[in-house]
Amino acid sequence: MAISATDALARTSPSRPGAGGPIQALVGLAQVFASIVRYHRLAARCEASHGGQLPREDLLGFLSAWANEALPLLNLEVERVGSIAPLNEPCLFVGNHMTYLDIPVLMSQVPVVFLGKAEILKWPILGSAGRRAGMVFVKRESDGSRREATRAILECLKTRGMSLGIFPAGTTTLDEGRPWRPGAFRIAKAGNVPVQPFRLSYEPRDMAAFVGQDALLPHLFRLLRSGSIATRIEFGEPRLVGDPHAEAQACWAWSREADFHRPRG
Repeated sequence: MAISATDALARTSPSRPGAGGPIQALVGLAQVFASIVRYHRLAARCEASHGGQLPREDLLGFLSAWANEALPLLNLEVERVGSIAPLNEPCLFVGNHMTYLDIPVLMSQVPVVFLGKAEILKWPILGSAGRRAGMVFVKRESDGSRREATRAILECLKTRGMSLGIFPAGTTTLDEGRPWRPGAFRIAKAGNVPVQPFRLSYEPRDMAAFVGQDALLPHLFRLLRSGSIATRIEFGEPRLVGDPHAEAQACWAWSREADFHRPRG
C-alpha cells in the first residue's frame, strides 16, 4: 500500500529544545539533524511506495511540514507580512539572503524548492535529502553551466510545476550592497513565470547572520544557545517580468528599504 506524506507525518512527534546552556544547545543540535534524517527516511519510504517517484503533492506536504517543525527547533519566531500569490501556477520567489535560516523560513510560508550547487549531492545525508526535497542542483563555473541552470530551473517551474526560491545576490550578506543579478529575472521572462519578491530580517541580526568565515556547526551551536530569534518575512506584489534588469533593480531596492530592517521596539 502506498504511503502518503500525511500518513507518514502523523507518526512524528517533534519537541522543542531548550536554549541557553551548552548541554541544551547540543540536544537542540541533535534534534535539528534528527529532524532532517527523519524526513529523509519518510520521504524515501513514500517514494518507494509510489514506485520510486515522490508525488508532487506529497513533496509539497513534506516541505511545509519539515519547515514548520524546524522553526521552533531553531528558536525562530516568525512574523509574516503581505500575501502570497495563489499558487495555481508555479512562481519564482526572489529575496535577500542573510543566512541558511532563510530556507526553512520561506518554506514554512510557501512550499518551494531551492537552487543548490552540485557539490551538495556529495554531502552525507544532506545530499540525498536535498535531492528528495526537489532541489535543483547546478554547476555555476561557466557559460555552459549557466545554460544548464536555466534549463533545470525552467524544467522545475514548467514541467514539474514546482515554485522555486532564489537568492539573486548569489551569497549570504548583511546588507546586499551590490544590485541583484538579473539572471533569475531573465529566466522568469523566458518562461513567462511570475516573480514575487520577499524580504527577511532577524533580531538579533548578527546572531542569525551566516556570513564571511562562519562554519555551519559552530554557528548553529551558538544560535541554539542564543534564545529566541525574532524573524520577519514580508512578501511584495507578484509581477510578470518585462525588463529583467529593471525588475531586478526594483526588487533589490525594495528588499533594502531602511524601515523594514530597522529594529522593532
